Amino acid sequence: MRKLLAAIKLRFATPLMWVRGFFFVFSKIPFLLLLIAAAIFAFVINDQGMDLMFAFFKLGLFHPYVVSFVFLLMVWAGILWYVTRIILTSANLKRVIDKEVPLRDGLVDTASAGQCQLKENYLVVLIDDRYRKSIQQLSKFIPRIMASIPYLIFIWAYLKVNGIQGSSFIQVLIVFFLGFTHVMYLCYRTDIFKEKTRKFNHPDDRFIIQEIRDPKLVINTQQLKHTTRYLIPIGFFGSFFYAWFNATSTPSLHGKPGLIILCGLIFYSLIALFTDYISNWLRFPFFSSAVILMLFVSLPRNNNHALKEVGDEVTMNDMIKGRKTDSLYTTNWLNQKWTNKQLDTSKDGSIPIYIVAAEGGGIRACYWTVQVLKQLHINYPGIYNNTFAVTGASGGTVGLSFFYNYIYQKKPANIADLSSLLVDEKFYASLDTIAGADFLTGVTYGFMFPDLIQRAIPFPIKSFDRAKFLNKDFSNVFSAYTANGEPTVLDEPIIGVWQRADYANYPVILYNSLFVEQGQKAIFSPFRLSEKYFRDVLDIFDTTGVMVPVTEGMVSSARFPVITPPGLMQRKSGLKIGHLVDGGYFENTAMQTAQQIAILIKKISQKAELSGRKIRPVIISLRYGQGIKKLGDALGWNYETAPIQGGINTLFRWFDAANAISVNLDDGLSSIDFRLPKYKGDNIPLGWYLSDSSRALIKKYARPEYIREPMKKLQQYLIP
Repeated sequence: MRKLLAAIKLRFATPLMWVRGFFFVFSKIPFLLLLIAAAIFAFVINDQGMDLMFAFFKLGLFHPYVVSFVFLLMVWAGILWYVTRIILTSANLKRVIDKEVPLRDGLVDTASAGQCQLKENYLVVLIDDRYRKSIQQLSKFIPRIMASIPYLIFIWAYLKVNGIQGSSFIQVLIVFFLGFTHVMYLCYRTDIFKEKTRKFNHPDDRFIIQEIRDPKLVINTQQLKHTTRYLIPIGFFGSFFYAWFNATSTPSLHGKPGLIILCGLIFYSLIALFTDYISNWLRFPFFSSAVILMLFVSLPRNNNHALKEVGDEVTMNDMIKGRKTDSLYTTNWLNQKWTNKQLDTSKDGSIPIYIVAAEGGGIRACYWTVQVLKQLHINYPGIYNNTFAVTGASGGTVGLSFFYNYIYQKKPANIADLSSLLVDEKFYASLDTIAGADFLTGVTYGFMFPDLIQRAIPFPIKSFDRAKFLNKDFSNVFSAYTANGEPTVLDEPIIGVWQRADYANYPVILYNSLFVEQGQKAIFSPFRLSEKYFRDVLDIFDTTGVMVPVTEGMVSSARFPVITPPGLMQRKSGLKIGHLVDGGYFENTAMQTAQQIAILIKKISQKAELSGRKIRPVIISLRYGQGIKKLGDALGWNYETAPIQGGINTLFRWFDAANAISVNLDDGLSSIDFRLPKYKGDNIPLGWYLSDSSRALIKKYARPEYIREPMKKLQQYLIP
C-alpha cells in the first residue's frame, strides 16, 4: 500500500507542482487579471460589446475605427507583456530571505572541522530546486501568455457574434496573424536584435529568479531600458489623451466606445506597474493601503454626483411655486383644447386621450420609442393633439424626451396645426440621427478616467462626474442637429415649456426615477403631484426646491449602474436628501405612472364642460421583448441562480399582470402594446450605442407591417 501511495505521489507530484506554481505566479498580478476579466465582460459577455463586434463585420477591415481598435489591441498586448515581465522579476521564492549565500559564509568559524555553528540571524533552508525551476519557467512564459490574451479575447468575441462566414474569416485570420507575429517578436526580440549587446551567456539567464526591488535594476536586467523610455510615457499619457479626444467630440453614429475601453485597459495596466514599483520600493503594500484609504477616508467625502441645476435660486423658486396642481393643470388643459377645437373624436363620438408609456432598455428602448412614435404620427398625425402626457423609464424616457422636444424645437413659429409637419417623413431625418447617436463613448470615458480617479480624492470635483458626460452628450447631439450648436430646449428647465401660454400644445413629459434610500418612485413633473392621484410618489421639485434642465431629467431616469452613478438630491442649503437611480428599478414599463395619469384624466373629465362628450383614456405602451420564435435553453452551469433569475422575471411579469388586471377592472381604460420583437438571432444591446445593423433592425420592426395588430386596435379610437 505504501508503495502504491508513493507511486501515486510521484506520478502527480510534477503536475501538482506546476498547478501550485501557476497559482503562485498569478497571485502576483491580480490587478492585471481583473483587467482581463473586465475586457472579457466588455467585449464577450455584455451585449453592448457584442454589438461592437457585429459592427466590425459590417465596417470592413480597413475602416479607421477597425484599424484604431486593432492598433490599441496590439498596444495593450505589449503593455501586458511588459508589465507582467517587470512584476514577476521580483515575485519569487525568497520573500523571507535577504539573499542566498554559500553555507560556509554563514558559519562562525569556517576553519572548524568539528562543530559548525551558524552566525546570528542566519538559518539553513532547503529549497526545492524543481519548484524553483518551474517558477522560473512560468516567469518566462506567462508574460507571453498575457500578451496573447487580448487577441484571443477579440477573436472569441468576434466569432461569437459573426461566426465564420465570408470575409469574417479573413478578418479573424488577419488579426490572428498580427497577434502571432507580435507575440513572437516579444518572445525573440532579444535573440534577433540584441545579439551583440546581450548581457547574459544564455538567453534564459535573465529569467533566473532574483530578489530585485530597484525598478531601474529590474529594467536593466530585463533589457527593457529603451522600451521603458518610450513605452511608459506614450502608453500612459497617449491612452489618456486619445480617450479624452474621442470622448469630448460631439456624439455621432460612428461610435468609439471600444477604443475608450482599450485606452482604459492600457492606462490601468501601467497603473498596476506603478503601484508594484512603489510597493517594492517602500517594502509596503501600497495598493492595499490606497484602497483602504479610499473606502474609509475618500468615499464618505467625495460624492460629486449632485443633480445638475439650472437658473438662480430666485428663478428656481418662482418656477417651482408657479406649478399648477395635477387636477388644475388637467382641467385647464381639457378646457383649452376643447375651446380651441384641438381634440379629435373617435368613431363612437368619444374623445380619446392618449398617454404614452415607454419601457426602459437603454438606447434600444430610446430608438424603438422614437421609431414607433414617428410611424404613429406619420400615419395618424391627429394623435399628437390628443396626447395629454407621456412617461417612461430609462431609455424609454430618453426617447420620449428626444421625440417631443424635437417637435417643439423644430416647429416653425407660424404653424398652428402640426398635422402637415408630422406626416412628412423627411421632418424626422435629424431625429433618427439624434436618437441613434453614440452616447456610450463619453460616459465610458467619464467612468474609466476622471470619475474613477475621483474615488481616490477626498473632496468632490463636480466636473469629474461621469453622469455629466452623458448629460452633455444628450445636449450636444440634440443641439448639433436642431440648432447648429446653440442652446436648445434640452438645456432649459424641465417645466419651462409648460409655464408658457401655449403649454397645452405640448404633451406633458413625466420623468420616472427611484428614490433609492426609501425605495420610493420619484418623478420630475411639470405639474405638482398630489397624494390623491400619485400615491406614495416623491415630487422631486417640491422635495428639493431645485430646478434641473431637461437633460438631467433624462439622465436621472436612466441612471443604471455601473455606467452611470446615483444622482444626489440636495437642497440649495447643501442638505443632502438622498439619491436617484434608474426609474426602471421601480417599474421598467412605466405602466403604473401611465395608469395614475389615466385615473386623473377620468376623474377630472367628469366635471369638464365637453358638450356631453365622453373621455376615454388610452395608454399606448411601447415595449421590448415579445415575439420569441423559439423557447430559450434551460439554465446550464448557473442553475443554482434559478431562484434569483426567476424572481427578476417574476417582478417584470408582475407589472404585466397588474396592467392586465387594471384594464379588466376598468372597462374605460384601454392599453395598446407596441412591442419590439425579439427574434432568435437578433442582438440589440441594452447600453448607449447602436451599430448600423441594430438601428436598421429596429427601424424595420417599427414599420407598419410589423406593428399591424396594435395599429388595428388603435384605429377604433381614430377619426373615421
